Amino acid sequence: MKKHDTLQIIFIRHAETNYTDIGDRDPSDGELTPNGEQQCVDLGKKLKDLPIDAYITSSLLRSFKTAVGVCNAKPDKPLLEICPELVECGCTPGYFGCSEEYLQKYYENTKMCENLFGTENYEFGCEAFEDNVIRAEKVITYIKNRFTFGERVAVFSHHGFLEYLIPTALGVKPHLFRFSLDNVSATVIEFCRDGNAVLRCVNK
Repeated sequence: MKKHDTLQIIFIRHAETNYTDIGDRDPSDGELTPNGEQQCVDLGKKLKDLPIDAYITSSLLRSFKTAVGVCNAKPDKPLLEICPELVECGCTPGYFGCSEEYLQKYYENTKMCENLFGTENYEFGCEAFEDNVIRAEKVITYIKNRFTFGERVAVFSHHGFLEYLIPTALGVKPHLFRFSLDNVSATVIEFCRDGNAVLRCVNK
């Protein structure tokens, strides 16, 4: 996955999850299974030597822990940015994931990234199709404005929302085509200087 003088985004789905032992979190915020925990370790080993310029994750614990698996494998323990706008579609209304303080228990070098919607309480929708389209557009625009050609960004999110993010990055209306993403799979899109977006791999 060479960068080819493009802006490259690696979209990664979280590891295997169960929803029977969620502790003090919302029912939509599942915990990883023991197999999922191992998947995170294995993913970290696979990406250990791949240069990545930024790591951005959903604030739901299963996605965050998947990102931690990659960051822990890096010798410099990079900054992991939390983005509530990356939460799964259909989360419990009003729940936007774990707080920065809560997630720092699992990985110290983490913080909330810039609030994409410009408010302090992250009051965005994640249930209706139109809400998710707007969310995906905001996230992709933010990444394209913040990063530049020659850089690589890892984005950790969820199956349902990745079905909005990936088509939006490609300039295609979400749900015109549907696909299934495996746990800890990577889908890579490159933005080129000529304005085109190239789908390099799906579900790798």
